[in-house]
This record gives sequence, structure tokens and C-alpha cells, in this order.
Amino acid sequence: MNTRSRKMLMSEATFPVVSERTRALVLGVNGQDGSYIADVLIKKGWFVIGVGRQSKSRWIDESSSGYSYHRLDLSDDRNFSAFLIEFMPSVIFHLAATHGPSGFNYEAHWRDAHAVNTLSVHAALEHLRCQAPNAVFVYASSSKVFRTSTGGVFTEFSPRESSCIYSTTKNAATDLINYYRHQHQLKASVVWTFNHESPRRLGNYFIPKLVNNLAHALVDRAYSDTIDSLAFWCDWGDARDYAAIIASIAAEAPGEDFIIASGKTLWAEDFVSMLYASHGLSYQNHLHVKNPVGTKRPNAFWADISLLRQRISVPQMRSIFEISDDILLTNHPHANAQSDQN
Repeated sequence: MNTRSRKMLMSEATFPVVSERTRALVLGVNGQDGSYIADVLIKKGWFVIGVGRQSKSRWIDESSSGYSYHRLDLSDDRNFSAFLIEFMPSVIFHLAATHGPSGFNYEAHWRDAHAVNTLSVHAALEHLRCQAPNAVFVYASSSKVFRTSTGGVFTEFSPRESSCIYSTTKNAATDLINYYRHQHQLKASVVWTFNHESPRRLGNYFIPKLVNNLAHALVDRAYSDTIDSLAFWCDWGDARDYAAIIASIAAEAPGEDFIIASGKTLWAEDFVSMLYASHGLSYQNHLHVKNPVGTKRPNAFWADISLLRQRISVPQMRSIFEISDDILLTNHPHANAQSDQN
């Protein structure tokens, strides 16, 4: 790939010619990642089959040209297998997951976690092996499969380690993909996404909760709330950027695995302090931290995305400051107007 190709905009990425049989299946289309990938593909002229557990499509208009929404429970592997045979997608984007924010009780949802995060992957791989060996499969894993708390550099070749039920299911799915790829030559990819945010992120995650506090503080300077901790390192990116990248992986490097991250690591307290200061506030006046930041910081980690940049047309990524302001503008317009006046 030449220099221009590596730097060209995502809108210029080369996709297979759309035909009657060229269709993308997006599992988890009602989630943040699935909905943005559907947006990208629809704009590129793909026919998108969106799947979710809900009765209606949440983010994508069901009347949109080139889009069809279907309610399906992925934990029912027989129905899922029949669905795949009926629609025969050319590309499957597996973005569905049983997942929750920090502290989520996976033990209470272990059956669902294995069924959605792992067994549905196995069902899809079997479908490709038996029915569609030339189709492309892309699976979204997570940075949680790496022990980032130890610090250091993480690449596609870093050791994976299961530390919870969620990472166990993600690693099991990755092992299945590796097996089917090598044993049956399937075009299946794994992408390990580091933290990524957007206005569509559920409100119980760190960044939406933080921006919600900021929004209230902009309107009421006496407002305060509680947050668990600011003593951690994180790599935050934009879910829309990552969706475009994942779509390009299917087109430009099917069957290859990648880390997707911003490549920039921030200490949470530093980020929060700068974000509030950019709006004329001091976070200490509005956030009570349950677990105060200590004097000694652990070793930082770094996500190495050099392989991604070598193989995929990566756009200029938005920073977490831009993303947070976008969430403020989109989800808290009155507070954003107040910020503009200060």
C-alpha cells in the first residue's frame, strides 16, 4: 500500500461492487458500534441487514433505503443458523455482546454472555464453513483481554489473559476464529477495540456519566455527584472513527486481526481536570471521588496501532476532548449553550 493509499479518507476506501448478493449483516445494530457501522455501510451503498433483540431499530430508520431490521435473539443458535441461511450475507459484522460497565455482574448473566459472545460466533463460523466459505466475518473483541493494568506496549501479538467472564467469552471466540481460519481458510478477523465513546454510548459508562455531571455543573454551579475513581490510565477513541475502520478492515484486509485504538494514553484525573477547565470549571467542585487518586501512578500502557496504519486507511481520529464536547452538544444542548456564554 502506497503512502497516498494509507492516508486517503475513509470515504475513498475500496469496497466490493454492490450487487444483489452483496449484503452486510450487522449483529447488534441497536448498539453504539453496530449502529455506526450500519451508518457507514448504508452511505457506501451496501444493503444492510440489522439484527437486534429489540422490537424496533433504535438508531437507523427502518424505512431507509438499503436497510432491513430484524428482531433476533442470538442466544438461540438454531434460529440464528436458519436466519443466516435465509439471508446469506456477504459480510458479517459481529458487534453484539453481553457487556456492561465497570462493576457489571457477569455471574448473573453467564449463560447469556457465553451464548451471545461465543456460541453465536461458533454458529456463524459453521455457517461460513458449510454455506459461504468466501464470505467475510469480523468480530469485535475488547482491550479487556489484555492485562493493561501492568503497563507496557500492547500489540496484536500480545498475550491474552482472561480476568473475568466477559474476557473469557471474548478469548474463547477469538480461539474459535483462529481455529476456523487456519483449519478451514475462512476470511475471519478479530478487532480488539480499546475504549471508544459517542453520543450513542449508554449513560451508565464512565464518559457519559462524566459529561452528565459536567452538564449539570454548567447549569448549576453548586451541583455535585459521586464517581468511583479517577486513578487509571485509558485510551479513549471515537466510536464513529472505529466503525469506519472496522468497515474498511472487511474491505481492505479481510481475515487479518487488528488493535483499534487512538494510540494515546491519558491519566483519567488529568483528562477530567483539563475537560472541566476547558469549560471554566474545576472538577473538584463537582465530583466526589470515592477512591481518591494516590500519589503514585501505576505504569502506563500504550496501544500500538502501527500495524493498523500500515494495512488500513485510517482517518484523522477525534480526541476524547472533542468527543466529550460532542456528547455535551448532542445530549445536553441547554448545558452546552450555558458553556458558550461563560
